Amino acid sequence: MKRRIPLTRRAVGVLIAAGVCLVFARGIGSPELLAAAGLLVALVAASFGAVYLERPSLRVDRTTRPDLVAVGGRISVEVSIAETSALPHVHTEWKDRIPSGLDGDASGTLPSTGVAGIGSRKRTADYTVTALRRGQHELGPLGLAVSDPFGLVVRRRSVGGTHAVVVLPEVVVLPEIPALTASRDGSTRPSSLRAGAGEDDVIARPYLPGDAIRRLHWRASAHHGELMVRQEEQRNDPEATVLLDTAAAHWAWPDDDPSHLPAFEQAVSLAASITAHLVDAEYRVNLVGAGSEALAREVGAGSAANGLRSSPVGGMGDALERGGQHLEDDDLDAALLDLALLRPSHEPTRFLDLSPVIAARRSQPVIAILGDVEEGDLGELTAVARLSPLPIALLPAGARRRTVELLELAGWRCHVGERGASFAALWLDSSGPATTAGSSRSTGRNSRRGGADVRH
Repeated sequence: MKRRIPLTRRAVGVLIAAGVCLVFARGIGSPELLAAAGLLVALVAASFGAVYLERPSLRVDRTTRPDLVAVGGRISVEVSIAETSALPHVHTEWKDRIPSGLDGDASGTLPSTGVAGIGSRKRTADYTVTALRRGQHELGPLGLAVSDPFGLVVRRRSVGGTHAVVVLPEVVVLPEIPALTASRDGSTRPSSLRAGAGEDDVIARPYLPGDAIRRLHWRASAHHGELMVRQEEQRNDPEATVLLDTAAAHWAWPDDDPSHLPAFEQAVSLAASITAHLVDAEYRVNLVGAGSEALAREVGAGSAANGLRSSPVGGMGDALERGGQHLEDDDLDAALLDLALLRPSHEPTRFLDLSPVIAARRSQPVIAILGDVEEGDLGELTAVARLSPLPIALLPAGARRRTVELLELAGWRCHVGERGASFAALWLDSSGPATTAGSSRSTGRNSRRGGADVRH
């Protein structure tokens, strides 16, 4: 908090009154006014000593519910102040520091400790913040303004440490795309993606209580004279790769704040949404960062987010210090946490060698979320397209026309976002024909200067 004069307006008024009494006491020779002036000055001095000479012991603890929310979510914060002092505090104002990624009113007045509160006591305050940006944000330290019982002197100080809260990227519900998803019971898979799936012929077995009606095999039931259900054996779940361009230069728009790239934030949210969508559709998803080694995660098929997205998680600060060891390695929550803490790479390097990642899983589709990539980055992307049966590239509005042309020549099905288009619209568009390189949607980098494009 900024340093201010410790005297309040009331104290200034008291000192002015003391000066007036002193002047009149000398003028008229009144000992009573002289005593009054001395009493007023002594009162201010005593208040100053009571506030500044006392050294109370303070401990600040914060409890957040939940520690993790998605963008747009709300976090309830309870601040507990344990204090040991010899004097009661009648009036104490508090203000907690809120980082730029959160928004809320974190200030107020603590209740008076009263005379009976002399010694050790505990006071609490609470407030609510709204998550504006993904990432790890630090609440605190806490600012306190303690005044004497007469309200003449104020002492301002910062106490306590910080408390970490994590904001996950926004996960948008996406429509189902037949070319990429399958029914949740695994009974059907798109023919274009069956290569290498290792699925045996369907056989029938007698119906058992609890079997889904949709799995009834009517021809076998008629043949055997009893209800039969389909059974698949030795089936491997299909896989998909979500490739996220993490190079900061590819997402930097003119006049953007280098510390916050809105286009990159949109790309991270889209990657989170596609990953969650495919995992819910029983795909095993390989989430890979194309411009940085900081992102490499395999997410198990159907691994529902049972912790971070749906319920409060206690002790998140300790969990972060342990590197998220409270999560399973292939859990969707772990992938969302990776994306929450991901930072764009500012190193002037080309894309990583992605071929080994894709070559190990040749039968899987690849959904690449790319920024305004340059021609020098297309070598690795060309190799990826040759190894995947279904390479799909999602690019932001205003991507270079030449970039789209080269990606399409390499075999990518390119889909360029439109102004104002939602994630769902861009995802749904990926099931249709690829965007032609000459489309008016690929207008080049210079079209961004107006700042009106929604950077999906």
